[in-house]
Amino acid sequence: MEQRNWTVWGVAELSCWILHRPERWTTGHDAEDCIDAHLAMGINHIAWDLGRSVLQYHSDLPDATCYGVGRHYDEFYPQASAQYKADMQACHDRCQLRVALMYGKEKGCTIYGRLCMNRHYHPGSPGKSRFSLLHPEWHEIGKDGWLDTSRMCYAIPEYRRERIAILKEAAEIGVDGLMLDFVRQPPALRYHPALVNRYRELTGKDARSLDSFAKAEVLDWCRFRAGYVTDLLKELKTALDPFRQKWGKRVPVQVRIPNDGFEANMIAGFDVLTWFEEGLVDELSLSELHWLPGYTDWDDKPYIELGKRQGIPVFGSSNCLPVQRGGWGGKINPFGINPLVLARRVLKSMEAGADGTCLYQSDTGAFLPGVSEAIAAFGSEEMLRQYVNDSAIIAANPVTEQNREYGIDNHSDTRENLAKRIEASSDAAWL
Repeated sequence: MEQRNWTVWGVAELSCWILHRPERWTTGHDAEDCIDAHLAMGINHIAWDLGRSVLQYHSDLPDATCYGVGRHYDEFYPQASAQYKADMQACHDRCQLRVALMYGKEKGCTIYGRLCMNRHYHPGSPGKSRFSLLHPEWHEIGKDGWLDTSRMCYAIPEYRRERIAILKEAAEIGVDGLMLDFVRQPPALRYHPALVNRYRELTGKDARSLDSFAKAEVLDWCRFRAGYVTDLLKELKTALDPFRQKWGKRVPVQVRIPNDGFEANMIAGFDVLTWFEEGLVDELSLSELHWLPGYTDWDDKPYIELGKRQGIPVFGSSNCLPVQRGGWGGKINPFGINPLVLARRVLKSMEAGADGTCLYQSDTGAFLPGVSEAIAAFGSEEMLRQYVNDSAIIAANPVTEQNREYGIDNHSDTRENLAKRIEASSDAAWL
């Protein structure tokens, strides 16, 4: 069989690795255990969690809030559960990122630093940083004028600098590359005055008054605001280039986005075609997130074809967590899991010509029944085909209504709800 370049990326969140398993509260060997579990599944490329709003490593940045470190949790989360206390203790005792890098190097792993790019939660949440809490004026604004405290606006230079400082620090600590994860909280930009006022200056139009069904006008507005995420990528490149030259390190930038098409990406704030044309990303990974009414064509192929034209690796969409169906409370829905469905999804990406697969929450997949065995088959086409055609595997994993889409993003809405959102409103809900 013809050999091909194929990489299985794990996306690991140590907090979930600890929180889901009480016997890990805590081992004092947390990062090493997590990496060992990935290696046992054949995964030696791992995107390691840098954080979201709050950071998951020991940072020297003056504005950083670090999980389990300092007074933040004494003040804002005094009633933490035993799970969270164990997790915070693990992050307090050791910088798990530095441990993962040292141990990963011993084991021959490639470790990227993954930053969740725009998820800041709400006031009172332990996941909200001081930087986010103290700057409500930089939070996004909805079309209806309401403050969106879970997002910050990329049109604000100070916010872009805050994100870039974290990524640059991770590079200096020693990660092999960076993953900028934009899958959570689309759209990445909304209606902050910094956006609306500038757009009015340039076009004479009020973006908040655009006819939702005048598609060309709406897409022009979306293209304008997506330019600020493109600015972030340009500024990151400028920040990393001296570091790369000094140390002779490539430090590839991998960006993770939904795979619902380039137009839907533009609406979310991601001008993917420009990113590729201007050499702002080195790799792309995908996630099948169901979030945008009217856009239900989730497909890796257009991205794979673009990547091949531009010489940029593209990793297909896969996920170990089942869809949450009404909120995430830390518990896994056992009825939404089907390792055979997940394996078929990965094989589809392989057949489409992807350079690998990006397995979100691979830490959880390591202990889900049957899932770790499926992941162990992802390493080659021969193993994967043997797995999906195994009669015993097929018999043990019947496809049901609840698990038929296992592997899509766990924050996805249902197809039925997306259709209802269109029917229930004369205005497009995503605006």
